[in-house]
Formats: sequence, C-alpha cells, structure tokens
Amino acid sequence: MIARVHSESVRKLALMVALLATFAAVAATAASAAKIPPFPKIPGNWSHAEINVTINGEPHTLILDRGRIVQMSATQISILERTGPPAVVVPVNSRTIVRIYGYPATIYMLRRLMYAWTMRIDGGPAVRLRVVR
Repeated sequence: MIARVHSESVRKLALMVALLATFAAVAATAASAAKIPPFPKIPGNWSHAEINVTINGEPHTLILDRGRIVQMSATQISILERTGPPAVVVPVNSRTIVRIYGYPATIYMLRRLMYAWTMRIDGGPAVRLRVVR
C-alpha cells in the first residue's frame, strides 16, 4: 500500500515538473520573440536589403533576403534571389522564428521552392523566417 501511494505521488510530481518546464520554455520563447522586431515594410520588388535600426537603444543592422529556397538543412538554408545565382546562404538555428503562410512552424517543415523571407541581425543566424505564397 505504501509503495503504491509513493509511486502515485512521484508520478504526480514528475507531471508537475514537466508542465512547469513546458510553461517556462513557452514563456522564454515569447519573451525572446518580443525583443525581435517584425519584418519592416519595404516598398518595391526587392531581394536583399540592409537597414540600420535601433533595437532597445542599441544600433543594429537588419539583413533581409527573399527568394526561393533551393537547399536547406538544420543549420542553414540557401535562397535563390531574383538577382540570380549564386544562392545566398542564410544560417538558421533552433531559435529562428519560422512562420509558414502565417502559421507557426519549424525549420524542418521547410521545402524546396518555397518563397521565403529571412531577417538576420548583425550578420548572425536568421531570427525570423517567413514563407509566403
């Protein structure tokens, strides 16, 4: 009887710890997403842009690329811009915020020939990646 009660208590405790860890991860992702600026509205038919901006009082350079995905992996994607070859290699990581057609997604859901926009800050890995129609 004591072993059964103890086992049940341990299961409940493990479930509570797992739920708290999940909530903490979601909160951390939301907090980091709040610091990342949205894609700027740039008129015209552009394929590459570098914009100097101020984020949290610090100067940064946003590097924007858009074009067709020609190759991808867990660490980088290659985008063929309108200007033609060679393809631009954009590093990505697990913190890259990916949206496909407006819905949250992961890097692993990307496919060749999708039309993507990427945003990097100061030449680092992409902080945002958006697939549009």
